[in-house]
Amino acid sequence: MKKYRYIFLYIVILFGCTSCSHKNSTSPSAILPNCGTDAALAECLSPKFSNDYYAEQGVKYFQTMQSDIPNDVVPNYSELVIRWEWRPWLLLTGYTKDGLISSDILLKLNPTSYDKIDCRAFETQPFCRCHVIFNYSGKTCPIYEEFTFNNQGEITFIEAWSDYESLLPMNSGADEIWDEQEYWGMKDVYRLSAKVPGLGNDSGKIDIQAAYMENAALLDNDVADLVKRIKDPFHTYLEQLLTHQEEVAHGCEVPAGDRFPYYP
Repeated sequence: MKKYRYIFLYIVILFGCTSCSHKNSTSPSAILPNCGTDAALAECLSPKFSNDYYAEQGVKYFQTMQSDIPNDVVPNYSELVIRWEWRPWLLLTGYTKDGLISSDILLKLNPTSYDKIDCRAFETQPFCRCHVIFNYSGKTCPIYEEFTFNNQGEITFIEAWSDYESLLPMNSGADEIWDEQEYWGMKDVYRLSAKVPGLGNDSGKIDIQAAYMENAALLDNDVADLVKRIKDPFHTYLEQLLTHQEEVAHGCEVPAGDRFPYYP
């Protein structure tokens, strides 16, 4: 009987220690800002250039796809710039400076102009945000796009959505009426750029092999998806293209139930 008492006591002690270890765990449940480290989030940075500079970089980005603009007109990209375009588009659609420049030149083969380019600067990341309407030989496509910058004024992360109410990351509120703050992503916004460790260090360069990136991927499915795609960008893009052709074909159409334009 004494033997069984010792076994029971051992189990109680073991369970108690396990419980204590969980209670005292310092593992975060969310990705922390980590300002001043290599793992810093974009929110740690403040503007180092003028408002005009950031807005002009956004305009230059769209000019890279405009058919009548020379190929040498490009914004100030970081070497490891990332472009992420939310559905119905194809998520990781550009990676690295050379990759973006090459792909944007190819896009000019589809005659492209703009019915609207409205880019503005902001005091918090993303420092540039744009509402644009692409014109593909008469077919219009409204897009909302944001640009994150490093301390050298280089674009490190580009994030895009179709500019329709139901596809935007902004919440128009209970009244379903948009105001200027909501229209420009100043509140209630879900951004991938805000969760990627490394975008907030001095250079804004990420390291997908770093322990902090692995930890962030465990905490957030979208960060995990980004890391997976960066490890094999060409294959994952082709896979996305093959499996979402129908969705992309109708991506510029107004979703059922949406108003357009939803805000003046």
